[in-house]
Amino acid sequence: MKPFIVKLTGITLAIALTGWLVFSLALPEFYLPILPFLLLFFYLVTISIHAYQLKMAQKDIGKFTRSNMLVTFFKLVLYSLVALVYIAVDKENAIPFVICLMLLYLVYTFFEVTEITKSTKSSEKK
Repeated sequence: MKPFIVKLTGITLAIALTGWLVFSLALPEFYLPILPFLLLFFYLVTISIHAYQLKMAQKDIGKFTRSNMLVTFFKLVLYSLVALVYIAVDKENAIPFVICLMLLYLVYTFFEVTEITKSTKSSEKK
């Protein structure tokens, strides 16, 4: 789990730096004060879900497959609820928020899938 957290922290810091550069130099009018909290939210959710998936993969790979589908569904529902709540509160900035949410979802999901695939492949070989 420690290597995963180190890599995830690196990716999160890279996203934060990239976001700071983009929103301070190129698109300052689209900056939303909630974006650092959204980044922290994705960071914490990704750690939690990865820890759960690792436990499931170590117990039983069959249960892992089934639970993986449920976890993916849960993540989509959770992120959709966050989007709906934010859009209901701040309709004016809905488009920049949804774009940032989707970009974060893609980056974090790609990283999570890559890492869990590596973990399940190495646990299958053992």
